[in-house]
Amino acid sequence: MAYAQTGGPEPQRPAGNAGYGTPPPPPPDPGRSRSNWMLIAGLLVVGMVVLVGMVMVIVAFVGMASGSDTGLGSGEKVGVITFDGVISASGGTSILGAPLGGIRQKLDQLKRAREDDSIKAVVLRINSPGGSAAASQELYHEIQRLADSKPVVASMADVAASGGYYISLPAEKIIANQATMTGSIGVRMSFLHYYELANDYGVDGGNITSGPYKDIGTPWRPMTDTERKLLQGMIDNIYAQFVKDVAESRGMDIADAKKLADGRIFTGEQALEAGLVDELGGFNHAVKVAGELGGIEGEPEIRDISGGGTIFDLLGAQSEAVARDAVRDAVSDVLRDVRVEDAEQMLQMAR
Repeated sequence: MAYAQTGGPEPQRPAGNAGYGTPPPPPPDPGRSRSNWMLIAGLLVVGMVVLVGMVMVIVAFVGMASGSDTGLGSGEKVGVITFDGVISASGGTSILGAPLGGIRQKLDQLKRAREDDSIKAVVLRINSPGGSAAASQELYHEIQRLADSKPVVASMADVAASGGYYISLPAEKIIANQATMTGSIGVRMSFLHYYELANDYGVDGGNITSGPYKDIGTPWRPMTDTERKLLQGMIDNIYAQFVKDVAESRGMDIADAKKLADGRIFTGEQALEAGLVDELGGFNHAVKVAGELGGIEGEPEIRDISGGGTIFDLLGAQSEAVARDAVRDAVSDVLRDVRVEDAEQMLQMAR
């Protein structure tokens, strides 16, 4: 007989489960339950995203099929294309193949405005410090094609300088606000040299090139006089193209255009005095002028060709911020005025 630790005899237990109830089930695993709920919640979120995406795609395709962007009416319209930020050839492509950012998107918008018979005139809303010389010229020529088919009015916002002014030139009317910062007719090319700093810290570098000018502008050595002359020749050539287009568009002699093309910045009032713009006024005034030039009676209906916030923007491979970052190199900056990029902050008026 067994004895308990207390010294008394240990009671005998019946064999098997006799005399005992059914053991309780084990408690549920909290981790497994939490995982199930997370899976269900995730599936619901994915389902909602897919559903919203399908609705947006359907809405976008319906808009494309109707041939409109924001103005869905069938009457005569004034189209609006916005140029905001640095002008650059860089950009992305949506998963549906539409160009996003960069001038490809703007070229596409200009083409649509030219081919749409319901658009009787176009307002170019410009808020740009400029950017790439080649991109500015490409827009300039495409806007010329548009202006050959219907009236174009340029409406300057805070800034329309350098390349931003360049793209306004083909317009039949250029309208600026009194405090708009414009002009900056000129070209620049920037370089950073840190070879002396590198030498002070014992850092050496260089390039192996196929020719004497392949590493022109390198930060690892001083620029030679010959190299400086070569680059100055490039700048002078692009500058001459810019001045020629200003003179032709504004009805000036080359000599008179050159007097204004020394890189200086004008306010809207000063630009009007100098003959660089035609009128003073805001966006609504520009729309009214465009409507009158387009032969639209009464208040014109506005069609925003630039769009914004559409499914094509949301599905883009690259954002406009990426495009802006891509033009920080010197070549893309030749028609860009960094002095006026922060004009909204520079010219804030105290309330």
